[in-house]
Formats: sequence, C-alpha cells, structure tokens
Amino acid sequence: MRKVLTPDRLAAVLVVGVAVYAVRGGSMVPAPEASAPALALSPAPVAPNAKAALTVPAPVVVPAPAPALAPIIEHVIIISEDGLRPDVLSEKHTPRHMQLLREGTRANEARTIPESDTLPSHAAMLSGFGAADHGLSWNSYKKDRGFSQVPTIFSVATAHGLSTAMIVGKPKLRHIAIPNTVGHFERPSYLCGGVAKRAAAYFTASKPELMFVHFSDPDEYGHSHGWMSESYLTAVGNSDRCLSTLLDAIDRSDAAATTLVIVTADHGGHARHHSGSPHALDLEIPWIIRGPGIVEGGLIPGTVNTVDTAATVLAALGLPRSPNMRGSARVAQARPRKVIVR
Repeated sequence: MRKVLTPDRLAAVLVVGVAVYAVRGGSMVPAPEASAPALALSPAPVAPNAKAALTVPAPVVVPAPAPALAPIIEHVIIISEDGLRPDVLSEKHTPRHMQLLREGTRANEARTIPESDTLPSHAAMLSGFGAADHGLSWNSYKKDRGFSQVPTIFSVATAHGLSTAMIVGKPKLRHIAIPNTVGHFERPSYLCGGVAKRAAAYFTASKPELMFVHFSDPDEYGHSHGWMSESYLTAVGNSDRCLSTLLDAIDRSDAAATTLVIVTADHGGHARHHSGSPHALDLEIPWIIRGPGIVEGGLIPGTVNTVDTAATVLAALGLPRSPNMRGSARVAQARPRKVIVR
C-alpha cells in the first residue's frame, strides 16, 4: 500500500550503475531560474488538444500558478528506459506505466535533444545542457575521453551535502558521473532485471536523496529486431515489470511519502535506428512525474524537453541552477539549501 503523501514532505527519485566513488563537495554558484508552469495541487478543465495516444482517463490540465510554499523534497528518483517510445504505452504491454499515468502527471508531448543517442541524450537530461555544452558527443564508453564538461545535477546535489547514486545498465553512462560527484555508481547488469532489483535494494537500504536508474531493454531489442517489432514489445513488457519492481520498493519504504519519481527515456526510435535522421519518432519520449503535490491523471500542456528534467530535479530538491543551464522546472522551487563544504 502506498503511504499518504503530505505537503510538508517530498522526495524525488532517479534511476541508473558498478563502482563506488568517494564524495567531495565544492560550492556551486546559483544562477537565475527560468520560469515555467508549476505542477498544481488541484485539477483544472480537460485540455481540448490533448493527445489521445494513451488509453487513460481524460487528463486534467496542470495550471500555471505555483503553490505559495512548495513541499520539502527529500528524495528524487529518475528512471530512464532507454529507447522507450511514448506510443507503446498501453494496458496490454505496460500496465504498470498505465497505473503510473493515473497516479501522476504526464507531458502532452516530450522530446529529447537533436543528438538523440544514449550518451549525449542522458548527459542533457542529467545536466540541463545541450551536447555542444556538455561535450559528450560520442556514444560508447571511452575511458580516455573524460567526463561531462558542465556540472550535472549530481555535482550540485553533492555540493549541498545530498547523497547521490546512479545504477545503470550501460557502461557509457559513467562519463556523466564526474569524479567526486556521485556517491554510489553501480552497473549490476546490462538488462533491467538485475538493475531494477539492485536499485530497489539500494534505495530501501540507503535512501539516497538523488538517484538515477537506467534500463537498457527497449533500446537493445529496437536495434536488433526493430522498434515496435514483437521482440521490442516483449522488451518493453520486461521494462514495465522492472519499473514495477522499483516502484513497489519505493512504495513499501518509509520514504514513500517524501519521494518524487520521474519516468522518461533518452530517445525513441524507428526501424532499427534512433539517430542520424530528423525522424520525429526518434525524438519523442515519455515524461511522467509522480509524488507529493502532483496532480493525479494530470497533463502538462505544450512540450517538455529532456533538459527540463534537470531543472525540475534541482527545483524539487531546493537546489540552485547551474549557470547558463537550459530547461524549465516543472515543479515549484523548494526552499534553498545551504552549500556544504567538505
């Protein structure tokens, strides 16, 4: 049973990793925050132009006014399902995702950056910067190529004394984990079965304040058999069960009432590809948010960009934006945190 969420507590979650880094912090310089519609605490009329691709109850539009005082956020979990197209979500293939849509708010439309490969897309998602700024333009693990050239959400969180973790399926994502910014980095398996079990166990035991989890399955079978093929749909079903494993662990924990969850993807795909062409199906991604203060069955009008994920996480945790980062927060800014010098 999920615990009742109270407005004075909030936590957010992220999913992704096997190696452990020691954490050292430094001060981060806050920058002005971009304004965006904040998620509201009460429903509004149904959007007349909402997409009907997902078979869920009629969504309610999330209005622009923000609460006078945002809830305190203690944990944020981001779960990225590599290569998951939003139009694949259905009761037949993804029943847990459909339940999540009823529990939270989704974007009417969400898109990744033009460089729609796994590493550059995830780097944008977790930093709020485009590929030209973060510098991770390649798409494989190259030990000698270094790390993101811009601060990530983990950099900011660590500088403010928050615990962080990445549990992922692909080694290339290590390039996002700038040394001394991720407290726990782990890659327990390639496919999501091992990742989800380990992420569930780690959250239950350690309850990191910022956590990223990454599932590989849809992308793997999209490349090998084609997006929307039977093998791809089977992999999507596996990813749905992995999502359930992690969400169940969160909901059973004593942090359930203070946890914000964002479920999204790095890119979509068509045929056996997801980059190198302007195809819209490569860029379209799901974006779902659930937690305290989030409208159930809600809809964010317009388009959410993957860089909005970083802005949303920082706002939810009461952390400052990195200078010159892009993206708009989709929740109200929580009260600021102090920099912790270690």
